[in-house]
Amino acid sequence: MPKVSIIVPVYGVEQWIERCAVSLFEQTYEDIEYVFVNDATQDKSMEVLADVMKRYPERAEQVKIVTHKQNMGLSSARNSGIEACTGTYVWHVDSDDYIALRAVKTLVEMAEKHHADIVIFDVHEVKEKGIHTMPVMYANKEDYIHRLLQHTEKCAHWNKFYRKALLDETGIRSDAQIRLAEDYAVTPRLLYCAERVVMLHEALYFYETRNQSSYVHNLSRTAIESQHRADKILVEFFADKDEYNDVIRILPQRSMTSMIKNTDAEGWQVVAEVYSDCLLLSGKGMTLVNRIIFGLVKRQQWSWLRGFMVIYHKAMGDRK
Repeated sequence: MPKVSIIVPVYGVEQWIERCAVSLFEQTYEDIEYVFVNDATQDKSMEVLADVMKRYPERAEQVKIVTHKQNMGLSSARNSGIEACTGTYVWHVDSDDYIALRAVKTLVEMAEKHHADIVIFDVHEVKEKGIHTMPVMYANKEDYIHRLLQHTEKCAHWNKFYRKALLDETGIRSDAQIRLAEDYAVTPRLLYCAERVVMLHEALYFYETRNQSSYVHNLSRTAIESQHRADKILVEFFADKDEYNDVIRILPQRSMTSMIKNTDAEGWQVVAEVYSDCLLLSGKGMTLVNRIIFGLVKRQQWSWLRGFMVIYHKAMGDRK
């Protein structure tokens, strides 16, 4: 059976990495290459990992550790992992998450049976109140790419199992300047280039939502700029692909309104500043709520926006 490379970026996960590593080392599949990328973590994550490796000496021989001298971000960590791996298949696993016992074996069997470039699968979301399954809505590749571009499905790498040849042949990698939302810029392009994509309705991955120090829990200016850069990459890639024109022409506008919904009032003007080029475009084609938000930001009517967002969040039943 083919070798599988599991790439694990490591940064600020001292509390979580033991659980992750144990789930990786206890896999029922034998031929696994583990590539841990130390992105200059400042805590004891690597010491915890070393202790776990001592408990699994046979797996320890299959481990590669790539070390960054300085923190370079998730994009660079993933890229370093890809360059170091030698497997037929590649799976990105985040170091605060964990995987099911037979996950690798199940994914290899699925990929080999269908000669798949990408296998997509369901995920368990780990929350304070328990574990909830997040089924993927997949009808066909074109529809799924539309859903990714519209932010109605997660673009995360961790529920995609890639044939390494696809990564090598396309040369598609994470943009090092994108510190967050790098998967949003990558996965739709890889899916478009893939000849064979299959869906497995089995939850094999446990996505941890409680780690507030992770890469993704940070809607800072850096995060906003990263999303904007990801939008530009996707707009350029899909610009000549007519079947995606409906979503691409309003993609940055939709991203901007999405961040307004998920940012407190003090962040709105930062979003507007980063997306100033977007505000020159039309909001036609978006939902009514998004058009209202877009129009208020465009006219810098902040007091009106504040009132509207109070109503919106109350209607959605969330924290606002």
